[in-house]
Amino acid sequence: MILLAQISDTHFDLTPRNAERVATVLGYLERLPRRPDAVLVTGDLTDSGTLAQYEQARKVLSTDIPMYVLPGNHDDRTNLCLGLLDAPAPEGPINQAVEVGGLTVAMLDSTIPGSGGGALGERTYAWLDRLLDRTPAHAPVLIALHHPPMPMFSTVVDPIRLADPQRLEHLIANDRRILGVLAGHMHAMGTTLFGGRPLVVAPSVASAIGGAWEVRTPGEVPIDYAPDPSVLLHAVDDGRLTTVVRTVPMGGRIAVQPC
Repeated sequence: MILLAQISDTHFDLTPRNAERVATVLGYLERLPRRPDAVLVTGDLTDSGTLAQYEQARKVLSTDIPMYVLPGNHDDRTNLCLGLLDAPAPEGPINQAVEVGGLTVAMLDSTIPGSGGGALGERTYAWLDRLLDRTPAHAPVLIALHHPPMPMFSTVVDPIRLADPQRLEHLIANDRRILGVLAGHMHAMGTTLFGGRPLVVAPSVASAIGGAWEVRTPGEVPIDYAPDPSVLLHAVDDGRLTTVVRTVPMGGRIAVQPC
């Protein structure tokens, strides 16, 4: 079994609140009897993409579990590379291929600089084609990106989801190696099908955003800062993706049922 942890939308903003929430989640993962093989962070690491926010993220995200990040619409590609990845400023999208125990994770940059919405350009599709061409015929593959490619009944995120997803959907539907798609952006967990495969959207570590059924007045953002942070645990075994959500209590674990 390959075990991946996915956290998303950490929104480091130089305040201690979100940093403490991320540190609590990472502490939970590090103490697991069976630790994840890798942690995926699916975008919006920072709240406004400043170098100072990436410096805060760098300190908090320090762990000996291998960690891989991709940008979200609140991120800045250049500052992400300089402040967190120790890489030169990119000329285009930041796409990464992650190999974990025979599993390939294609980390796709779906951001459009200056826009809240997402898209995958020709450079990213060409990169993904090359990656799939060199991936063994029977090796499992996961796709990860920030913007969900399907409507998720969110009045906040649906208008700024992945644009023109048909090409990606067709690619996934016609490649049996692809087990599923992982996304963030929605500040809530959601699942549906995309290209006949599971689409799993991770909750935010920073806050929760309610669905269309929680909107009281037009334009309201049904945001909730009360819930404890959550992490997704993805088990890949025997050609199957299984996902479990775990809420991590900020007050610590209680192992005995209270009276």
